[in-house]
Amino acid sequence: ISNRAGGLPAFTVSGYQEIGDNSTFPENSHTATFQLDAALTKVQGAHTFKLGLLFLRHRFNGFSAFPTRGTFDFNGQFTRQMGSTIAQTALADFALGAMDTASRNILNGTFGMRLWQLAPFLQDSWRLTDRLTLDLGLRWEVNAPPYDVHDHWANLNVGTGQLLVAGLNGNSRRLRNFDLKTPAPRVGLAYALTSDRKTILRSGFGISYVDMLAGGAQLYKNPPYYFAQTITTDIAGAPVSTISQGLPIPVQPDITNQAALSTGSPSAWDMNLRQTEILQWSFGIQRQIRSDLMLDLTYVGTRGERILVNSLNLNQSIPGAGAQGPRRPYFLINPNLVNVAYRTNAGDSKYESLQVHVEKRFSAGLNFGFSYTYASYLADVGNPNGGGNSDIQNHACVACNWGPTTDDYRHVFSLNHVYELPFGRGRAYMRSGPLAYILGDWNISGIWSVQSGGHFTPVLGTTVSNSAGGGTQRPNRVASGNLTSGQSIDHWFDTTAFTAPNLYSFGNSGTGILTGPAYFDVDLSLVRHFRIRERFALDLRSEWFNAFNRANFNAPNAAIGTGQAGVISSTLPSRIIQMAAKVT
Repeated sequence: ISNRAGGLPAFTVSGYQEIGDNSTFPENSHTATFQLDAALTKVQGAHTFKLGLLFLRHRFNGFSAFPTRGTFDFNGQFTRQMGSTIAQTALADFALGAMDTASRNILNGTFGMRLWQLAPFLQDSWRLTDRLTLDLGLRWEVNAPPYDVHDHWANLNVGTGQLLVAGLNGNSRRLRNFDLKTPAPRVGLAYALTSDRKTILRSGFGISYVDMLAGGAQLYKNPPYYFAQTITTDIAGAPVSTISQGLPIPVQPDITNQAALSTGSPSAWDMNLRQTEILQWSFGIQRQIRSDLMLDLTYVGTRGERILVNSLNLNQSIPGAGAQGPRRPYFLINPNLVNVAYRTNAGDSKYESLQVHVEKRFSAGLNFGFSYTYASYLADVGNPNGGGNSDIQNHACVACNWGPTTDDYRHVFSLNHVYELPFGRGRAYMRSGPLAYILGDWNISGIWSVQSGGHFTPVLGTTVSNSAGGGTQRPNRVASGNLTSGQSIDHWFDTTAFTAPNLYSFGNSGTGILTGPAYFDVDLSLVRHFRIRERFALDLRSEWFNAFNRANFNAPNAAIGTGQAGVISSTLPSRIIQMAAKVT
C-alpha cells in the first residue's frame, strides 16, 4: 500500500518485551526556501533612511504517519482458559499469529506544503544631537497560511463538527484566512548621559509576529488522505486474521461522504488564526568604569499574546459519572467525534527581568564576565517546540493554567573567565629557561553557574474527575506545600498540603507553585600550548564538566497519593573529564 511501509512492525505480547518498531519511522522531509531580500539606504542630513522588503517562499515536502508499519497486539485471549489470561497464553497467541487488535496509519502519497512570507519595512535612524540618536521603524509581517500542492488538506469546522476538504464544495485550498493585522512598529533610543560618553542610556520597544507552523500537526493529517486502519476482535470469538494472512487492503474514506469523514479524533486549525504577537521592551544604562571594565544594568520585558496552543482539545469530557460520550461538548452536534486537537490563539506569557552584567575586556592576561538576572516568567500554555506550561488540566479554561513555567528561575548567576598564567615567554615571570618551558603557556578558563530552583506542579496520582482528553489532574491545595525547614531529598515538599478533590471534579492546585532544588555547576578548562619548532605547535586540553562533582538534583516526584511523592530519585550528570591533543 505504500513504499514507505516496509520494515518490521511492532509486536506487543502481554508480559514480554515489545518486538519491532512502533515509532514514526520511516519519516522524511525535503525543504527548500527561495528568498528575495532588497533594501535601499539614503542618508540625508541627520537622517539615515532604509526602505526594503523580505520575501520568502517555502517548499516543504515529506512523509509522516504514526505508526506507518503497524502495531499487532497479542493478549492471550484465544488460547486462554475461560476467565483467565496469562503471559504464556499471550505467547501462544503470538505463535499462532492470532492478534487481538492491530492498527496502522496510512498517508496517501506525500504531503507538499507551500507557504510564503512577506515583510516590507521602513526605518529612520535620526541623530538629533551628538549625544542623542533615535531609531524609528515600521514593518508589516504577512505569513500566508500553508496549503497542500495536491489539495490533500482537510480542516474541521468547529461550529458544525464537520470536516471540510480543500477544493470541494467551494472550500479554499488553505482552509484558513489570512491575518493582515500585523503592523510591527519599533522604536529605539540611545542617549549619552555624560559629556565624556562613558554613561549611555539605551531603551527600546518593538512588536514582532511569529507564525508557529507546527509542521507535524498540519492539515494533511486528516481524512480522507490520512486515515487509520484498525482490526478489533471479539474476546469470546475466533481470530479475525493472523499475521500470515496480513491485514486487508485498506479502503480510503469516500471524499464526498462528509459524515463518514467527520469521525474519530481530527486535527483542526482555527480558520481565523491570528499570528502570535510578541511585545518586547527594555531600559538600561551602560557605564564604562575603566578602559577595560564595563557595567550594564538593564530592565527587560517580553509579553507574548495569542500564543498558539498546539493541541487544545475542544471535546474534552466534563467531569462526571458514566460514559464519556454524552459529557463531551460535541455530543449533540456530532457524537462521532472523540478528541478534537485544535490549534488556536489561546495562550499568553509574560517575562520580566533585571539584568546586571560586568565585563572586563582582556588585559594583563585576564578577561571575565559576570552576570546576574532577577526574573519572572509566567505562562498559561506551552511553547510549540517544548517548554512552558503545556500540561493543561481543563482545556475549557486555559487561563486557569497561568503560573510560573518550569524554566522560571528567580535568581541566575553566571561567571565566565579566561586567565593566562603569568609564566612563560612573553608573560610576567619565568620568561626563559627550563621552568619557563614547563610552567609557561598555561591558560585556565571556566564557567561558574548558580541558579535558584525551577518550578514544578503537583499532580494527582489517581484521577477522580472521570474526564477524558485533558491534561494531568491536579489535587486540591490546602496549604503552601513549600517547606521552609526540614527539607531533604526524601521529603522535598509538604505532601500533606495537597488532598484529592471530590469525586467527579478537578483539583484547584495552581501551575508551578512548588520550587525545586537549586543548581550549582563549575566547568573548567586547562590548556597548554607547546611550540615545536617554528612550523609546528601542540595544544593539550583538559576539560572538566561539573568539576567539583556536585550532586545537582532533579525535581521530586510530584504525584500526590503515591508512595514516592516528594522524593527526589535522580540527578543531573556527575563530573565528566575529557582530554584532547591537537597538532597545528
